[in-house]
Amino acid sequence: MKVALFYNQPITGKPDSEDVLDEVELIIDALDHLGYDYETFILDGGSQTCALSEELCLLLKQLKRHSPDVVFNLVESVRDQQRYFPVVASFFEISGYPHTGSPFDALQTTTDKILAKSILTARGIPTPSWDQYRSNPACGPDFRIALNPPVIIKPACEDASVGIDDRSVFHDLAALLPELPEIYKRHKGQPLLIEQFIDGREFNISLLEHRDGTVEVLPVAEMVFESWPEKKPRIVNYHAKWDKNSFEYHHTVRTFNPENAPIEAIKETALDCWHAFNLRGYARVDIRLSPEGKVYVIEANANPCIASDSGFIMSAKERGYKIQDVIKEMIDVAVQKR
Repeated sequence: MKVALFYNQPITGKPDSEDVLDEVELIIDALDHLGYDYETFILDGGSQTCALSEELCLLLKQLKRHSPDVVFNLVESVRDQQRYFPVVASFFEISGYPHTGSPFDALQTTTDKILAKSILTARGIPTPSWDQYRSNPACGPDFRIALNPPVIIKPACEDASVGIDDRSVFHDLAALLPELPEIYKRHKGQPLLIEQFIDGREFNISLLEHRDGTVEVLPVAEMVFESWPEKKPRIVNYHAKWDKNSFEYHHTVRTFNPENAPIEAIKETALDCWHAFNLRGYARVDIRLSPEGKVYVIEANANPCIASDSGFIMSAKERGYKIQDVIKEMIDVAVQKR
């Protein structure tokens, strides 16, 4: 088996970007264990002198020389813009190279949080009520939020909790309204998802597709907020994922075998997301459980992190899988879907 390992050039000093190097290390180790022939390809994403389209054409020439059976796609952003990375999957598909993970359409629809919420709503999959903000001219001077507080504000086209911190949760909508233009500006003109904040328990559900087409729900993980201050929002924010010196990083703890949780309903809802978004290979769904016991989908992630300490890999290990066997399954599914 010949594998082309594609990943994006990370941004130095940004842990959410540099994390791709940990993923590359894990994949290379697995490929070595499997005895596969592989070559790595780094996507810089274009620059002032080289556009993305030009770079993709150059990489295509290199791919033809390597003649891989499959591309392992670890591209997560383009020039630090997460919204553009789905086009790379489209490039592989148009060029006739099977690639791991979800297809272009799934990556595109799940990358845009507002589009994803529209699909969840249309498919009748439970998700918190929501609204959106784009700019004063777009929303009009009389814009009002049609939700009850509290709400959480998220940039629509970011991943890895980028742009989410304690300031993202608002209990006073009258105080939020005048701040929206500044929040919009802070996120470089990205649309803002305004979502009903479900102050409850949080679960991560990892999904793995097998060669026979079945989708396995790996052990459900709960993110537990340990020793959390009473008034501090219970969210897995940017600090919880990436700032190793933060309170959130050390007090947001992943646990398995959660007690008093509707596990079957959580699993079924995650599988509903798999089919609604046409996911493939592997994915993760984040779910909140309200104090009343209602399940809500927060996000479907078609391109979850698979670094050694990621939720997906830890869930696979909890099931008893060896890493190389998980990676082989991802590759086999990609080749079979050719």
